[in-house]
Amino acid sequence: MLVLELQMSFKLLPSEWQVWLRDNVDKGCSDNSILTLMLKNGFKLPVATTALEEVRSGDVSLLERVVQARPCVAIEHNRIACEGGHEVRVLTHMKEPYVVYFEHVLTDEECDEMVSLSDSKLEESTVIDMALGTAVPHAHRTSTGCSFKRGELPLIERIEQRLATLVNWPVDHGEGLQILRYENGGEYRAHYDFFDPAHAGSQKHIAQAGQRVGTVIMYLSDVEEGGGTTMPTIGFEVRPRKGSALFFCNVDGYGEVDSMTLHAGVPVVKGVKYIATKWLRENVF
Repeated sequence: MLVLELQMSFKLLPSEWQVWLRDNVDKGCSDNSILTLMLKNGFKLPVATTALEEVRSGDVSLLERVVQARPCVAIEHNRIACEGGHEVRVLTHMKEPYVVYFEHVLTDEECDEMVSLSDSKLEESTVIDMALGTAVPHAHRTSTGCSFKRGELPLIERIEQRLATLVNWPVDHGEGLQILRYENGGEYRAHYDFFDPAHAGSQKHIAQAGQRVGTVIMYLSDVEEGGGTTMPTIGFEVRPRKGSALFFCNVDGYGEVDSMTLHAGVPVVKGVKYIATKWLRENVF
């Protein structure tokens, strides 16, 4: 049985790990770095080693991958014109994972209005239980928040249309806006926004409107100290700046969830952080 298992090691890997292994071999990553990460994720050394050898030798039928549509930004432009004469500036971008940081997504007045609309509705924030798929409070997320239905108010509708223009994704493929408030010490520890297909609790959400293919985090306030958004896997962090926004795709160009999108809300040290989050879905939500 062990011999058979080793002969089929690559095919025994979950599909996302087959893709990951192939990609990292193509990038020229060392055997040591690949095996170390696989062992940390629970793979047995003989299976991981044999799977790696199979990929390096070409002795596997690699998955046929088809490019999938996903949100994207016209990053060839430094400025993007939106409806009503509003102009957004592209400050920086990254290809892998797909990340874009914008300036002037919202005006100061729009930020202030969003904060004012949300303050009376704030409740303890929750996370999705991966086993059950239900929303539950969690110590890793220490904030208060509220949600607005898509198009609930003229301001919400205007912002949603602007985001649709920026990331080239239909308005009706998005969840409602979520507003969050973080006070001193408030944080959201490292997590993913995508629904992990390996967890039973994700299935009902994926069945509803497909995967969360993208995330937009809009900063509604300046923060004197702390409160940034960090992506620890790639060593990237942005600091909150009123009116700016961070966008990233939660899937790669082939529709596979992207583990490099691990991100966290850094603890607020001084001040209050308000953000508005928009999750983009694969299908009509």
